[in-house]
Amino acid sequence: MSVATRVGRGGWSLFRIAATALIVLPFFFIILLSFRSMTDVYQNPLGFNGNWVPQNYGDAWNGPPGGTGFSHYVANSVVVAVTAVVIAGVVGSLAAYFTSLLSPRTRTRMMALPLIATIIPVIALLIPFFQVFNAWGLLSQPIALGVLYGGLCLPTTILVLHAFFVDFPAELREAPALDGLGHFGTFVRIVLPLSTSPLTAVSLLNVIWVWGETQVALVLLQTPESQTIPVGVLTFQSNFVSNLGPIFAGLTLATIPMAIIYLVFHRVVNRGISMGGVFR
Repeated sequence: MSVATRVGRGGWSLFRIAATALIVLPFFFIILLSFRSMTDVYQNPLGFNGNWVPQNYGDAWNGPPGGTGFSHYVANSVVVAVTAVVIAGVVGSLAAYFTSLLSPRTRTRMMALPLIATIIPVIALLIPFFQVFNAWGLLSQPIALGVLYGGLCLPTTILVLHAFFVDFPAELREAPALDGLGHFGTFVRIVLPLSTSPLTAVSLLNVIWVWGETQVALVLLQTPESQTIPVGVLTFQSNFVSNLGPIFAGLTLATIPMAIIYLVFHRVVNRGISMGGVFR
């Protein structure tokens, strides 16, 4: 191995270590501060001596006095995430599959729509969303927010799954047709069971985005009983103004589920995106 090769590999390894540290260290410090008292947060925030206050997690879970407990936020986030992922997965997979059956020219024109939708900032749609939800009486309804999130996840879902379905072996689609199975039956019985990797990958990406989305939820979830974790944690800033420990504890509780999901399924995400992540 040449000196240049060793230097190049060493530089790449140092870059990976530095990038990992930039990602991991903020979470480490959040967890560290979640166990500190208010005095230690200001006087010795990065030290390991001083008073350790595990009760911060109990305070975060129970919520501020007169407020809603963290368990309500978790339940609402689960409802919103499940609703969004199911809608995006079902509608997105159907749209991506049947678009892949079109002619190349028509398919390219159709796929331009979700591609354009991905560049529209969500914050530009907040006022229309609020007006529609307010007119239909859907404000502070987690399920309604989940349906909206499902629609917002559709462009990414369609783009990822479309490339996978385009490369799906044609003989596997044509063989059931000889037995009289239609396009929808072929999709449900043949294509869908063989598409678990990209479908799981894009669903996990949608879950991670929905779990942490704050802008839309802050506007559409106005009652404490309907708020999701990101919005609920924001209320800690005003209610726990004299004690920062529960705020960091709440941030830790909000982060742990997504961190576990990614650590468990990151191989599935990488494999699924590589199988269906190219626009054609």
